[in-house]
Amino acid sequence: MHDSKSCGFGHIGSSPIGGTKKFHLNVEFLFCKNRRALLLKHYPLKYPSMNFYNVIIYGYLFLASVIIFIILRDRKNPKLYLGKKQTFSLFLIALLMAGALMAIDARFIEPWILRVNKIEITNSKIKKPLKIAFISDIQVGNDKKEDWVEKIVKKIRSENPDLVILGGDQIDNEGTFTDESANLEPLTKITLLYPTYAVMGNHEYGIGSSVIDQNEFHTADQSKLLIDRLQKLNIKLLRNNLDCPIIKNQKICLFGIDDIWKKQNPNFSALINYDYSTPLIFITHNPDGIKYWPQNAKKPDLVLSGHTHGGQVWLPLIGPMANPGIKLPKKYFRGLNYYPTKNTDNLDSRLRGNDKKVGIPIYTSVGAGESGGSIRFLTLPEIVIINLKPQE
Repeated sequence: MHDSKSCGFGHIGSSPIGGTKKFHLNVEFLFCKNRRALLLKHYPLKYPSMNFYNVIIYGYLFLASVIIFIILRDRKNPKLYLGKKQTFSLFLIALLMAGALMAIDARFIEPWILRVNKIEITNSKIKKPLKIAFISDIQVGNDKKEDWVEKIVKKIRSENPDLVILGGDQIDNEGTFTDESANLEPLTKITLLYPTYAVMGNHEYGIGSSVIDQNEFHTADQSKLLIDRLQKLNIKLLRNNLDCPIIKNQKICLFGIDDIWKKQNPNFSALINYDYSTPLIFITHNPDGIKYWPQNAKKPDLVLSGHTHGGQVWLPLIGPMANPGIKLPKKYFRGLNYYPTKNTDNLDSRLRGNDKKVGIPIYTSVGAGESGGSIRFLTLPEIVIINLKPQE
């Protein structure tokens, strides 16, 4: 990954959601790929990262505090403009304080509230109700660590699912060589109880959306560390392969692909072993994975994806503020949507007379962790509980 001849100036700044670049106070490792790897190995980061979002949040809080102080001071002097405009000055204070409250909520509150989002999907192939716990983008690392995974585990166990699926980006991999996968150890408390599967995301490989084809700006490839950890935790990794476990006396097939931002396209040859009569769940970290599905293959009954974080910051009337680098429309950034098949291109997710959705159900999770720093607004971290039920 790190060619000793590949040196140059790195990019210091922000990155889109789903990216893997973050800048730190000790930025010297950004200048040479080979040197960066050595520095990270021998001098792991000991202090919290100072990423773009943190700079904005802390900078605004500091600036707002200074401006409010100045306004309060000047209001006492009737000769000054703000002293004469008492109502206007109060409006400015209220506006700045509202912004400060939003910043505090986005940085210190919402990222640490873990909700359980429950959805129900019916399918004619399902014989008995099946409960799936789906978690994507845990991204343990600089910000979220083992205690956060412990919280996830407790929530999952309280739901008592039949099956657990991890949707990729299990680690953050944004500027430290420490083995972040060690934070996933609490997952043993669910793998001992429920069959658990996982796919790989772009963060495991150190690939960001703005630097997909620029290897010199990728962070270190930590996929090997994660793969070893998943094996130790008894989590079955799906990398372009099919697995059909028996759960509650019925067979269900799971097909997962490797992350599509790798330079090799997903391999769907394993689908030759699929019998078409069994419910099929397609797991792709990036929702764009559905675009790679072979035209001549029977469509999956459900698609599970993550990667987008729902934009992390979601503003009313505007929607997601960050670009996760996907080609699908913004409605696929989060929640349950329906991807049109060949015969429903003009119908998409509209309702028919029988009140059934048209197309392939695809659920995009907003994730349980964050990319580019712990910041969320109107996109709480989530565990998704999917109740698959027989079609009546």
